[in-house]
Amino acid sequence: MRCIFCGHNDSKVVDSRYLKDTSIRRRRECMICGKRFTTYETVETNPMVVTNVDNVREPFKVEKLTESINYATYCADLSISVEEIVAKIESNLLKLQKQEISTRDIVTVALDVLMEVNAMACLVYYTQHTDCDNFDGIRRFINR
Repeated sequence: MRCIFCGHNDSKVVDSRYLKDTSIRRRRECMICGKRFTTYETVETNPMVVTNVDNVREPFKVEKLTESINYATYCADLSISVEEIVAKIESNLLKLQKQEISTRDIVTVALDVLMEVNAMACLVYYTQHTDCDNFDGIRRFINR
């Protein structure tokens, strides 16, 4: 990494910390002038493509997921923020290591994360994103 003070290409990493948004903060020290500076590294990923039930493909939009989670958690007493929930869901989707994911994949991962956070929000999300049209479907979901 090039030193921002003297321009030399040799530096050593003094400290590294993982940040919440999947980036890494590194504190570096120049081997020539001895000054320290900070760099931030993020992993560059290819954008995920979402295939819906009609086989229409579109780029994954975190805004749509956030809106959906906001709706499901509107009256829920949450221990973490909606942004943290969305970040967990997005992280779990990336762990699937699929370039193309289905809306069913998103719903499954979101339900798993929401079940850990708040059961009522999970139930609201389930009724919002599945074709459950009666109480028997809800009862089966609760009993699983």
